[in-house]
Amino acid sequence: MIIKLQNQNFLTQIRQRIISNGAASVEFEENVPVKNGNKFSLADRTRLVIEGQGKEISLKDLCLREGISLRTFDEWTKEFLEGKGETQRKEKLTQEEKFNIVIEGKTGETSIAEICRRENITHDDFLNWSQNFLEHRKTKLDRFKLQSPVYQKNKQLIKIATESSETFNYFENYVDFTSDKSLVVLKSNSKRLVANNGFHNIVSLQKVNDVRFINKYFELVNSKLNYGGIFIGCLETFRARRNRMAIDKIPVINSIYFGTEFLIKRVLPKVSFTKKYYFDITKGSDRLLSKAEGLGRLVCCGFRIMDYKTIDGKLYFVVKKVKEPSFDMSPSYGPLYKMPRLGKDGKIVGVYKFRTMHPYSEYIQDYVVNANGYAHTGKPADDFRIPSWGKFMRRLWLDELPQLINVVKGEMKLVGIRPVSERYFQDIPTEMQKLRITQKPGCIPPYVALNREGNVMSVLQSEKDYLIAKIKNPYTTDIRYFFKAIFNILIRHKRSA
Repeated sequence: MIIKLQNQNFLTQIRQRIISNGAASVEFEENVPVKNGNKFSLADRTRLVIEGQGKEISLKDLCLREGISLRTFDEWTKEFLEGKGETQRKEKLTQEEKFNIVIEGKTGETSIAEICRRENITHDDFLNWSQNFLEHRKTKLDRFKLQSPVYQKNKQLIKIATESSETFNYFENYVDFTSDKSLVVLKSNSKRLVANNGFHNIVSLQKVNDVRFINKYFELVNSKLNYGGIFIGCLETFRARRNRMAIDKIPVINSIYFGTEFLIKRVLPKVSFTKKYYFDITKGSDRLLSKAEGLGRLVCCGFRIMDYKTIDGKLYFVVKKVKEPSFDMSPSYGPLYKMPRLGKDGKIVGVYKFRTMHPYSEYIQDYVVNANGYAHTGKPADDFRIPSWGKFMRRLWLDELPQLINVVKGEMKLVGIRPVSERYFQDIPTEMQKLRITQKPGCIPPYVALNREGNVMSVLQSEKDYLIAKIKNPYTTDIRYFFKAIFNILIRHKRSA
């Protein structure tokens, strides 16, 4: 509304019009009756001056209607140009009256231009009153927070648990800590969390790394929140854990230590025949987690990622409840992963690959794409779901060797278009969508056989050329593309995009 008024400074425009028209003085006609204009208030005078400068009524008719002389109208016009009426009007308004005017303007019930015209104030006056109102409201809110035992209790609890004022300030961007519908818990098994429902916000100060059943905990939080409710929690990532430990500064020994720790705290909890013993001993405490897995579990459990921030080595996440949990009872943890991909005729095929991403990464593909878009290779840009060893395996196509299982099952073939996700399929041209579903996907993509770059346009064009050639020569195309690809890989050292 304030921006709108900047182009509608009504009083200033009226003054400029009066001055440009030379209307500060008027010629008098003797037959106009002369009466005393003192019975009119300052607001009435301003209103009549503005009306008289319009085109809807002549000055003569206006003066006859109101019973005033043209000389009186001339005096009021001079007062208006000098701003005397406005100054006197503004001095009569109390702070409460000014704030009521601001509130009226901000609610949109009356336009700010109309309010300024009615109250005989300028745009700058309204802006100044608005600024004073905002400062007054902030002061009042700060005073309310100081007097609120709920707010003070939550603030003290968070500051003690996190040992940081920055953390509380970050939380306050999303949570109203004065509300009794905002719950702060130190442990995942908090009695207040288990016993109550209908919260607007839940803040958990325990690291997710120390929670025995992570998904069950997230599902519990989901059930306690209203739709649209905010959940804030934290976890410690691999990198943050290494950075806080002194042994990370010792060459060679640090690699041995963290490699062993990764095996014990990351691999053993996810292997079926060692998982039970691991959790019986550790009770799930201090396990290793990645950012991708933590966020992926949250999305799997019905939350949408709003924000995350690292403070003092902990990754704090802010998520919103948007649906019920998916209750994934068989998530993929092992080295062999089965990806849902589009096959011939649009059928979903489980494509086998060696794992190169953190567990639960599939749940945040849309988030990564929406946040970063696609890289020139056609894959999500800045994809934090892929660790360094995963990138190495992808570059040498080692992760795709298990796709031979799909070839044996008749779901794929050796040469053909890449098996892609439904999300990627939606982002390619309609023409390519129709061509794609006519063929089985393949292990060796056409851009390798044609020795072209791995960017989006080049890959799509290579696939289009292959599909057209395949339709024309259905029996010989795959053979030609296969031997070309082998030559490019072995002789020209062609690598994956």
